[in-house]
Amino acid sequence: MDSIMRKLDGIMEELLAKWNVAGMSVALVKDGEVLCAKGYGKRDVEKDLPMTGETVMPIGSVTKTFTALALGMLADEGKLDWDKPVRSYLPWLKLYDPVTTERVTTRDLLCHRTGVPRYDIQAAFCAMDDRRAQVEAFQYLQPSADFRTVLQYSNQMVTVAGHLLEVLSGQSWESFVKERILDKLGMDHTDFEVDSLSRFENTSKGYVYTGTGWMEMGYMRLKALSPAGAIVSSAADMAKYALFQLGDGTWKGERLISKATLDMMHTHQMIGSPYFWSFEEIQQADYGLCWFTDIYRGHKMVSHGGNTNGFSSQLTLLPGSGFGMVALSNANSSLSVDALSNTLADMTLGVAEVPDWNARFQQVFAGMMQGAMAGMEQHAKAQIPGTSPSHPAEEYCGTFSHPGFGSLIIDQTDNGLAGKWNGFDAVFTHYHYDCYDMILPLMGATLPTMFLSDATGHISGLQVTVEPTPGVAPVEFKKQ
Repeated sequence: MDSIMRKLDGIMEELLAKWNVAGMSVALVKDGEVLCAKGYGKRDVEKDLPMTGETVMPIGSVTKTFTALALGMLADEGKLDWDKPVRSYLPWLKLYDPVTTERVTTRDLLCHRTGVPRYDIQAAFCAMDDRRAQVEAFQYLQPSADFRTVLQYSNQMVTVAGHLLEVLSGQSWESFVKERILDKLGMDHTDFEVDSLSRFENTSKGYVYTGTGWMEMGYMRLKALSPAGAIVSSAADMAKYALFQLGDGTWKGERLISKATLDMMHTHQMIGSPYFWSFEEIQQADYGLCWFTDIYRGHKMVSHGGNTNGFSSQLTLLPGSGFGMVALSNANSSLSVDALSNTLADMTLGVAEVPDWNARFQQVFAGMMQGAMAGMEQHAKAQIPGTSPSHPAEEYCGTFSHPGFGSLIIDQTDNGLAGKWNGFDAVFTHYHYDCYDMILPLMGATLPTMFLSDATGHISGLQVTVEPTPGVAPVEFKKQ
């Protein structure tokens, strides 16, 4: 570890430069001790404020591990059976598929094998304030695979588990996690939802690199979906959490969870890689209960990443080496945290020649961008030129609703059609005939949209491709 500590500043300087990351906060733990919690770069570019080990920012989906830990505590108390149908506790639960509705268990929810794909757009643009109402809306999420056949990451299904925690404990998810985890571990610079950042002086803005500079991104509010990704924390606080996860379930002499349950969460429950990449160093990549469970260079690696608007994070544990790493960055969807994780893991394991993980992950990122560009080119080639809408612009305006996806309010502007989807900006550009591209500036997403006519010839609704996974049909909004 002495070598890592000597080289860390140089590693971070190179990493921030190669990935164009404004700032990153890093904490390292080893054998029960916090080695460091340091910041690099800027937490606020405009104000020239430095990133530190105490800077608070969103951790994204690393939040899921807290939800699993909380449920594990209830399982130890006999209040939850991992393999009992969730409907035994929530008899009103209804999902799209009736078999899944009847048979889905908490284990299924937390290891992402319900058949429901990501639905990232639904999570970002259809978040509600009421958690039960949010769970009830999930009945409209069409699966793309059979129950228990494929690993498909789902924020929504972890949200169901978070609401189950509330029903079984009689507390809100937030109060339970604070009382039973944050307060116990002394994580006093950790809170819920981005609005809580106002409590802290040392916080970070989120950024996306445009090619010439950093553009600030707005914070994403997850509301009822908070159990899947809404915790904000610091590297210093997360170092305590990493130490606890590397331990035996006790903290300062008090048992918070049994070692058996903690170990079970770190053990693969569903076969299938959750990654967008494959490397020869990863001999096996599966998923536990809200943890990625890998065999990396012959060693067990337990980890989870997180991405939310303007931020990327990574928590990696090497249980056999007693090593843990936390990386919190203010870079949007950046693989820099993954490159750092593998670099430090190799150094911890004593690898003689550590690969250039920055270069290797940048190849992964380039491939992802090439795939996205190919999709855009294919979409452009399929456009039929010289067509026009079949109705006057004003007939495409109005309120369009769906019980699971909320409302789209469309108005006519000087530049065409624009509106709000559940309060978020949406801009429509004509594609061909009655088909448009709906552009969502919050995420830079473009969704194919087709307006529908009824038997009288009037506009009656529109179909939106909210989930690109094959086998999922467009969602139909009805005009009010």
